Amino acid sequence: MKNKIKFTLLILLPVILFAGWHNTGSTGNANENKPNQNDSAKVVGFGFLSRIVGLWNGPVFSSTPAGSFESWHVDFRPVSPGQVSQFTSFDTSAINYTSFFIVKHNNKLKVAMRTEGVFNNKGCVTYEVIDSVNESKGYYRFSDFQSGTKRAYTEFNFNKDEFVMEVYTNKFNKVNPLQLHSRWVAVLGSREAAAYAISHFSFPQPVMVKDFSDVFKNMTESIYYIFENDPYPSILQPYVGSVAVIISTGKGIKTKGKEELFLLLTTEPLFEGIKYESENLKYESRYVFLPVNKKSFTITNVHPGRYYLYSFIDVNGDKKHSSGDYMCSDINNAIVIKPNSNTTVNTKIDFIIP
Repeated sequence: MKNKIKFTLLILLPVILFAGWHNTGSTGNANENKPNQNDSAKVVGFGFLSRIVGLWNGPVFSSTPAGSFESWHVDFRPVSPGQVSQFTSFDTSAINYTSFFIVKHNNKLKVAMRTEGVFNNKGCVTYEVIDSVNESKGYYRFSDFQSGTKRAYTEFNFNKDEFVMEVYTNKFNKVNPLQLHSRWVAVLGSREAAAYAISHFSFPQPVMVKDFSDVFKNMTESIYYIFENDPYPSILQPYVGSVAVIISTGKGIKTKGKEELFLLLTTEPLFEGIKYESENLKYESRYVFLPVNKKSFTITNVHPGRYYLYSFIDVNGDKKHSSGDYMCSDINNAIVIKPNSNTTVNTKIDFIIP
């Protein structure tokens, strides 16, 4: 009866719409060592680490098999004094993990970029190192450790609370000049969720996370297609937790097996009481699309902190959770993720969106 009353009032609200893709503890990173010179000015690209922190979202153009999509939401937070990371799991077979951390390379300290991309369970890990910087203009370029801009590079252009990321590649040495691989136009949603990690690590600090002096010396490019050879695998990423979501449905919820399940973690609630706040979609942190028959799923590499869990069943397959779709009636299911630990939470999808 309580849920019935609650959602009778929700009928008067605008239709809920979510568009498509979108504590304490040690760092656990034994590879983190202070360099001889504790001076941020001597870390090439040091300013980038502060600029990238936050919840970002925006459209993605992609020439890859994954295709373009309307909005990508990411959550960049410090995971150590010299590293910031984001972890995206689109579904059970597609992920994107991106980290920026300080390395030693050619006897200098520099910011490096690690990107792990998987689509349909196939992917690679790409390492790039910063090679061009204009701190005053917010411009940063990362390129292949071995082949430089002849193989691949990534450009970032920051302008206040926005940035454009463009990735260029020679498509496995098939094209010259390099062609645009993807473009992400990102807008800052918030930096509030990262505040604790920033304070906890006194982030950023000019400390070496990895010594990459000789890691790629016998390679023609700094790309790994066999994950076992990865010098800094995602399983070693420090200061993250996980959440195991136990999923059930109410008696009135019927599915045919073709529907899609959607789990969403936000850093602020989407509802003020029973009023839906569409503006709070900027607080999306993690999400995943799953088969409707999934009874449990563990979201790994989650930044420590407080979250609100929302769950939906997409009935018509448009990836927009609106009238006629199903959702959990607990509209503010709050959980706390701790570093280096797993949290279990239940969600029951028991309401038809009016």
